Amino acid sequence: MLLNSKFSTMRNLIFTFFAVILAAGLMTAQDDLTGLTGKKAIKKVSRAYNAFKLDQSNGGDNLKEAKRIIDFVIKQDDTKEDPKSWILMGDIYGAFSSYNQAQKVLNPEFEDLEPNGGMIAFQAYKKALEMSPADDDALEGLRQNISSISNAGLDAYENGDYLTAFNSFRSVLDIHQLLKDNGAASPLDAEAEYDNQLYITGLAAMSAGENATAKTFIQKLYDKKYDKPAVYDAMYKLAIDDDVAAAEEILTVGREKYPDDLGLLFSEINHYLKLEKVEVLEGKLKFAIEKEPDNPSLYSTLGNVYDKLYQGSYKGGDMVKADGYFANSQDYYEKAIKIKPDYTDAIYSVGALYYNKAAIVTEEMNALASDYTKEGTNKYNLKKEEVETLFSEALPYFKKVEKLDPNDRNTLIALKEIFARKNDFDTSNEFKMRLEKIESGETIDKSFFQ
Repeated sequence: MLLNSKFSTMRNLIFTFFAVILAAGLMTAQDDLTGLTGKKAIKKVSRAYNAFKLDQSNGGDNLKEAKRIIDFVIKQDDTKEDPKSWILMGDIYGAFSSYNQAQKVLNPEFEDLEPNGGMIAFQAYKKALEMSPADDDALEGLRQNISSISNAGLDAYENGDYLTAFNSFRSVLDIHQLLKDNGAASPLDAEAEYDNQLYITGLAAMSAGENATAKTFIQKLYDKKYDKPAVYDAMYKLAIDDDVAAAEEILTVGREKYPDDLGLLFSEINHYLKLEKVEVLEGKLKFAIEKEPDNPSLYSTLGNVYDKLYQGSYKGGDMVKADGYFANSQDYYEKAIKIKPDYTDAIYSVGALYYNKAAIVTEEMNALASDYTKEGTNKYNLKKEEVETLFSEALPYFKKVEKLDPNDRNTLIALKEIFARKNDFDTSNEFKMRLEKIESGETIDKSFFQ
């Protein structure tokens, strides 16, 4: 018992001793900088920074302390014009970037310490070079900093922060130029690396809505015929609002050079859809379907093209073509629905196909209303029967859409009209009330046709 008691006492003494040492360490963790010169403070910076490099297991506390002191140093009269102060600042702030990345490998939820470290380091090294051109330490710091800034840009882009991504990518290009201006090697010396940096910088600017800025980067690649289809796609999108003819030429050249690229193909399809050049789209959409046979939107879009062609032929009196286009339209809509059974756009479009045809035939029927001859009456009755059949064909599709989306305004309008024509005014009024609700900003929670 006596031995155990002595051991217990000894353990308590040792624990107390280390507790005192720890407390002393905590009290001196943040040195008081009051009255210090920059040169004296810089010794403390080096001590804290070296401690961090030796041991990074304390949550970056030593690095944060080094940052606190270097921020003091670069403001002091005896060190603010010393390039070594700024180089050390660049090293410290750059260390935050590498530390953050290492921690995220261990814990993806880790929150960055000094998230702008890489960018601040860049400015510090740049300041050092202004004081001491071609300084080897500053140039090496810049070279090392490129990967940190680039990784930060990629993270920002993936998180949808496109403006931050653009600023990061542009800074990489600025660092490259700064290295070249000082006669130093750069990671972007390889043409392919430099061109890729131009591309991602322009892409980030476009994603951020800064099209004029994006064009300055993408244009360089386009002018040198950079071998990437996305450059032609980007140039087309940057030109379309200012010069349709020029944009179309870019698109044409890109499609000729990269006939199998889906990005350019879809841009071309959207281009002609916007211009309503439906006669051009049939072949292009069929080609796209060959490339992506399981893409329901392609089938639906082609169904829409045939719908427009049908309407044009019908109004022009070419009923043979009109009937063919109508059948093709329905066929492609149905193919889209087969791939995606809850594809409301395609389901609605089949209903609208019948509904719109019924509306056209209704006009023809009304034109016969004043002809009271036997022949005129027979024609009127045939048209009336055709209208009723077409509305009945449309109804199941609108019902299905209403089940899937009871707040679809166009579907509610169609259902209200169809039931009114069927003299089912109770149901028609139900959809009228539902329509009024959504138009007043309310939401309908339950489908009528559940």
